[in-house]
Amino acid sequence: MRRRIVAAAVACDYAALGALADEQGKGLRFSFGPDKDVARFWRRLEQEHGAPVLARLVKILSLPYTKQDELYVWPSAFREKATAEDFAALKGLYPDEQLQAMRHEGSYLGLRAAITGTGDWQLAVSGD
Repeated sequence: MRRRIVAAAVACDYAALGALADEQGKGLRFSFGPDKDVARFWRRLEQEHGAPVLARLVKILSLPYTKQDELYVWPSAFREKATAEDFAALKGLYPDEQLQAMRHEGSYLGLRAAITGTGDWQLAVSGD
């Protein structure tokens, strides 16, 4: 699933990302708002607001992960007691000041993704 998400994101194929999000049932958490369509939501963020969502998704899915119960979660900076190395791996993904603030607070609040061991994409969200 991780490789398929990356391939769709690299191709900017929002429809494929939407299909992957719902492949094992509607359950992908991608927003804390009322949005229901991940493809439309991410396209709007990228095209209207200039947010590099797909590029960030590709980058975080290339980083080390952490395991939380049955979930594989990227990046490893999302885990409790994330290390300096976990945050260093995020350099260039967010401004240095933002990464330093997250590290100081002890909580990574950037884009993260989670996939179950059976390949169910559960999470691709930023914030808390």
